[in-house]
Amino acid sequence: MAANDIYIDQTHTLSLVGNQSVKSLFINAEAGAGQKLLLNGNALEIFGTLQAFDGPAPGNPTGSWNSINWIGNSIDSRLIFKGNSRTIVPKGAWSGFSIRSRYSIIFDPGDGVELTIEEPVKSMRFIIRSGTLIQEIDNLGPTPACATLSFNSEDFFGLNEYGDFIIENGGTFISKCNEDILFRSASRSAALFEIMDGGEAIFEGNNPELEVVQYELNGKVTFASGTSTKSFITKTFPTSNFPISLHDLELRSSQNLQLPANLSISGDLIQSSTGTFDFTSTSLSVVGNSDQTIFGFPLITLNLSLNKPSGEVSFDRDLQILSQLEMIAGGLNLQQNAIGINLLGTGGLQYSGGYWRDISTLNYFNLPATMNATNFTLPFLDQFQGGIRKVQLLGSSPGGSLSLNFQEFSGAEFDPQFNDSDGTPILYRLYSYFDFSGVSPSSLPIEMRISADELIVDNVDDLRIVGTGYAAPGSHLPGLDPIELWARRSLTFGELESTNFTVGSYRTLSILPLNWLELSAENLGRYTQVEWKVSQEEDNDYFEIYRSTNGLADWQKLGQVKSLGDTEGQRTYTFQDTTRQNRTPVFYQLKQIDFSGAFSWSEVFRSDPLPSAELKIYPNPHFSGPLQILLPDDLDHSSAFVQVIGIASHYIYTAKLNLVELQDYLTTLAPGVYAIQIYSRDHSHFTRWLKK
Repeated sequence: MAANDIYIDQTHTLSLVGNQSVKSLFINAEAGAGQKLLLNGNALEIFGTLQAFDGPAPGNPTGSWNSINWIGNSIDSRLIFKGNSRTIVPKGAWSGFSIRSRYSIIFDPGDGVELTIEEPVKSMRFIIRSGTLIQEIDNLGPTPACATLSFNSEDFFGLNEYGDFIIENGGTFISKCNEDILFRSASRSAALFEIMDGGEAIFEGNNPELEVVQYELNGKVTFASGTSTKSFITKTFPTSNFPISLHDLELRSSQNLQLPANLSISGDLIQSSTGTFDFTSTSLSVVGNSDQTIFGFPLITLNLSLNKPSGEVSFDRDLQILSQLEMIAGGLNLQQNAIGINLLGTGGLQYSGGYWRDISTLNYFNLPATMNATNFTLPFLDQFQGGIRKVQLLGSSPGGSLSLNFQEFSGAEFDPQFNDSDGTPILYRLYSYFDFSGVSPSSLPIEMRISADELIVDNVDDLRIVGTGYAAPGSHLPGLDPIELWARRSLTFGELESTNFTVGSYRTLSILPLNWLELSAENLGRYTQVEWKVSQEEDNDYFEIYRSTNGLADWQKLGQVKSLGDTEGQRTYTFQDTTRQNRTPVFYQLKQIDFSGAFSWSEVFRSDPLPSAELKIYPNPHFSGPLQILLPDDLDHSSAFVQVIGIASHYIYTAKLNLVELQDYLTTLAPGVYAIQIYSRDHSHFTRWLKK
């Protein structure tokens, strides 16, 4: 029936006893037309249009004015739109006045297909399962008229909010309207607007208005087109709510987008056209457990809160927080862009956790009068040594602003040939360092702290803050906290300028017992030789070797190698992995453990697939379709021959090896068991193959 149109005339009722398909569906909508279509919990697929008419069939197109349960009779009764791109509800042939609509509408035409509605439609539930639904607006009348999507407004289903609008994975909704996009009725809100992961809603109006109680925006929200500054989703009903959290957000318009006062985002924030996001009056929260990207623009926001139990958010431009930056958990990856805090002087930094990665410059404006661990803990991730290299300034500040750069370099200098200001020889200092600039001149006393997180420290009292080849200004304070591992120094605020500050020690190798110099994994015959070169070993007990055949997951300990003892020079270790069997790349990582139980990890390194010593044919057994033949790596293809041996040991095929010809030949064989032998001057390989 999918090729036929159906007309339901005034005196008739169509009742389904099972799922059916039609081309177009025409329903008489005259007064007194009565109940026209009973779906009875079944699905009616429509490959053409849905229209109302008056007069004898085929009649004249008209709106649907029937106030009884004329299409129904339950939420499980479904009209499903399938087929090619088209207008499915044309102008002048439907309306939203069928208040007792007891059925669901599902849009499921397939990927890349666009369905357009030009008149309001009412049902009990809307689902966009695949393809794109376009909601048109008629701008030709005295006022713009939106093809509103609304829900059954019978009191039988409650007096308040009702109706779910759901965009599933692979579905897209495009609304060209400003007002009347979605509601239950002219005075009642819809219950739910949901975008599932993989779904998308695109709003092309300047001020999209949805009357909805609950939002579940786990897919993507896009703002496109427009003729003036665009606003975020708004509402007018007292029972409706504003959306305050979403996953992905994109601005694909030449117009700017004004964001709400509060917004939480768990996905990507992308500006892909010439319009700009306006977050200058917005408190933005970045949440979730996965990595996120802010791309295409410098983010300037009133307040920013980072609360990610795992993962980090990356920026491809500068980040400026006009008032307060709240760091709770997770990472800000600036990718060598700058970050500015408290430009307006109304906030500052509130730190309880998390880190910053790869910042070019930190600019802290309008410094707090009293600096403490909450408003002045600057958490820089050390990308070479590992750990979070926190900087704290504690005490009174003269106000003003300052800039801080973290210059990152691999490794450390041993015995750098200088003494601290109290005469203590410095025997170790990290190559990475911090430098301050733009500091107000002041003699106010402060305490500086730098964390030695994830460096191997025998005793926290070994730690010192030093310069890069010279003593830092001020005087040494004893190290503090065996967990945070604070190196401390007393100095004045004005002494921050023109000095490079870093972590040092007056004991050789009290931090970081060795340097990882080279890592490699080489296939030698039927095993892989893991080799590593280190230097500056001291108090090192042994190494553990780990392997993963599943990316960077499922690590398996293979064994351990005892350290050869202390040395200031270079030393090479090897380990033979004889248990490896797969022909795919694998990953290795080494763990170094010292006598105190402290440890450090090497970087992850990879080896190529092992050579194969077997002849394999896939699939085996073979039912139909193409074949794949894997040849041993030691086989000389240029001199190889192949023999196929059939039932009763008869040679049925002998030829010089040509993989394409052999694969084609084997697929033509009758069912049976075959022996296949491939041999060259120095090697011979044999396998059995079953043809079904």
